[in-house]
Amino acid sequence: MSNVKIKANASGTADFTIEAPATNSALTLTLPSSNGELLVGTRSASDPTITTNGALGDVWVNTTSGEIFVCTDATTDANVWTNAGEGSGNIDPSYSVEYLVVAGGGGGCSGTAGGGGAGGYIATSASLATGTNYTVTIGGGGARTSGESTVNADSGSNSSFNSTVAYGGGGGGHESTAGSSGGSGGGGGGGGSGKVGGSGTSGQGYAGGTGSSSASGYGSGGGGGASGVGGNGGSSSGGNGGNGLNWQSLGTYYAGGGGGSTRSGTQGTGGLGGGTNGVGNSSTASNASANTGGGGGGAAELGTGGNGGSGIVIIRYAGSQRGTGGTVTSSGGYTYHTFTSSSSYTA
Repeated sequence: MSNVKIKANASGTADFTIEAPATNSALTLTLPSSNGELLVGTRSASDPTITTNGALGDVWVNTTSGEIFVCTDATTDANVWTNAGEGSGNIDPSYSVEYLVVAGGGGGCSGTAGGGGAGGYIATSASLATGTNYTVTIGGGGARTSGESTVNADSGSNSSFNSTVAYGGGGGGHESTAGSSGGSGGGGGGGGSGKVGGSGTSGQGYAGGTGSSSASGYGSGGGGGASGVGGNGGSSSGGNGGNGLNWQSLGTYYAGGGGGSTRSGTQGTGGLGGGTNGVGNSSTASNASANTGGGGGGAAELGTGGNGGSGIVIIRYAGSQRGTGGTVTSSGGYTYHTFTSSSSYTA
């Protein structure tokens, strides 16, 4: 094909030449004097990748989709190709995600005891590097106790992703101990001395409720939740568990505290987000729901508390799927990766 010469101005100076080679795969612009040649266009049936090394301002045309990309960062093997057409989706070595990390909830204690605190709840965002492998750790729920316990129920285990660590919920306290501290604190035991709830972790959850000092019903405190403190025990009532939070308003609550127990009267209710109710004498509390970070309900004397619920990690980003790992779904223009057991996410 013959070269086409175009005058750059009316006087005929600063001529330049556009060459279309026989392969029709590239377009070059030949500048006058010492400027040499500048690659301004590449035609291909596919998109460029981050390892398509070019120069700033290079243009890439996908002949299949018609999308046009411009190189806006020419870092070797980490190029950014910005979509300049009417489509969407840049070729970028990093992209933004939003994610939720919930730790395991604390177990409910027995022996006129408090409910377990919810697992720590962290909702945040980050930029992830394409092709990088990120470890996902899902914390387990804390174990309950049975009968006239002399120790607190176990606290939940931590969950983590991308250096973000949510702390396990504190275990419920029995009638002579305070609740354990954690992501959210466990409820304190009820009885003649009424014990305080465990403290929560700032930015992750709230404290557990305090047990009643009344020696009649021995009401124990509820476990703290992601959105509020656990309720205090009354003379004949267990404290309610603190409620959890509904991430991104998707309809599911996470990290609710377990309800406290009482020997006689009204048992504490579990908080929204997997927390379970307290129970009376010789009864067994339900285990907190798996993968909610809920706290287990406490139990009165000779009863059995509920186990805490395991944690969860959810990652979401706008557009079609880019990463791998977890259970992948799409809704409302977002892609979601849900992890209910420890694994990894490749960005």
